[in-house]
Amino acid sequence: MPTSEEIYQEMQKYNEKELEIIRKDPWIIPATVAWMAIPAAICIRGFWKNRQLKTQLKIEREKTKRASLRLSEPKKIRPFHNC
Repeated sequence: MPTSEEIYQEMQKYNEKELEIIRKDPWIIPATVAWMAIPAAICIRGFWKNRQLKTQLKIEREKTKRASLRLSEPKKIRPFHNC
């Protein structure tokens, strides 16, 4: 099992390799950030659209409930009324 010092040395080597890549090609940082922003934007858009659709569904359900209640309530019969 590797000791903590060996793990630390391996992490240092890995970090140095990453920094070397960034030093050679600094354009990678904004490109990577932009690449990661695309899925985040899609998720945010989907979240808000889902909320809108849920709200619309609640409204439609309430309309359906009210319509069914209107149809199921007994009609008032007024004798001798011409309207």
